[in-house]
Amino acid sequence: MPLVLVPQRGDDGVTTLALHGPLDAAVAEPLVQAVERLVRQRRPVLLDLAGVPTVDAIGIATLAECLALARQRETSVRACGAVPAVRQALAAAQAPAHELPRPRLPRIERVGAAALRLAHAMLAFVQLLADTAYWAIIAPLRRRLPPPGATTEQAVRIGVDSVPIVGLTGFLLGLILAFLAAYQLRQFGATIYVANLVALTMVRELGPVMTAILVAGRSGSAIAAELGTMTVNEEIDALRTMAIDPIRFLVVPRVYAISLTQPALTLFAMALGVLGGLLIGLLYLDLNATVYLKQTIQALSLKDLWHGLSKSLVFAWVIVMAACHYGLRIRGGPADVGRATIASVVSSIFAVIMVDSAFAVVATVFK
Repeated sequence: MPLVLVPQRGDDGVTTLALHGPLDAAVAEPLVQAVERLVRQRRPVLLDLAGVPTVDAIGIATLAECLALARQRETSVRACGAVPAVRQALAAAQAPAHELPRPRLPRIERVGAAALRLAHAMLAFVQLLADTAYWAIIAPLRRRLPPPGATTEQAVRIGVDSVPIVGLTGFLLGLILAFLAAYQLRQFGATIYVANLVALTMVRELGPVMTAILVAGRSGSAIAAELGTMTVNEEIDALRTMAIDPIRFLVVPRVYAISLTQPALTLFAMALGVLGGLLIGLLYLDLNATVYLKQTIQALSLKDLWHGLSKSLVFAWVIVMAACHYGLRIRGGPADVGRATIASVVSSIFAVIMVDSAFAVVATVFK
């Protein structure tokens, strides 16, 4: 049976497939391939069945498969012009399947299944860490570098494009800290110590943590969504088929980029936070700018700066590895990309808080 592809010219972008002859096994494969090619492009499909006189069981299954492909890709496949016999077959294909309710597993089996899924996820994460460490550290020593320009492109996306939101948030946090500190310290005539509080808080805690949360929400989600979309569209499998390691070409450039830009963004947030505190000191506390800055310098040490920047680097690795882990493990359709993106952001922020707590404990114990 010939299969004719007739593009419909209109604003809706519907593509019509006109069929002529019986709908049977002879045309099942080409019809499914044509529909699959169109729904992959998110194009609605209209099946013109006016020229189909009969349909058999394989034809019904073919229609059902076309509808399933459309549901999976979140597009539509519709039919028109069918004779009564074919219309009944189409209705049968569209009817929802009646599945027996799945038996509820015992609690111990549910716990075991959850533990097994967790173990598999942890094993996949450890494998991702090992592969990334090899391609990011060992492979460059053997002159096996990621593609040129990929790191720069990712650095612009992750770092440069995040400068406005990070700078504004850091400045506002400095203002808020200075206001809160001034309200209490004015009672004791110790307003000059507002500079100490703002500087230490921004450099050791709020600067690194706030920047990490912003980058996790902005860039981490973008990384997870981008890799997840590539996984759903089978681009990752295509790379592996061509003997191209996706870790080397997709993960490592992002690791390099965020490792370079996260400390720089953190340093920028620290500086803007101190500037916000200085503004409150000048306009609200009537402090001299020179005195305020001198007090800030005296309150800080290189150890404090090293503490904040080292945390920011660890936060960067946590964010990018969580995003890549969830992005590369997606199985399903576009809806799973959204779920993986949310899981990536939530996991990154939680891990950042956990790592920050560990840094606080270590800094206190080994002070």
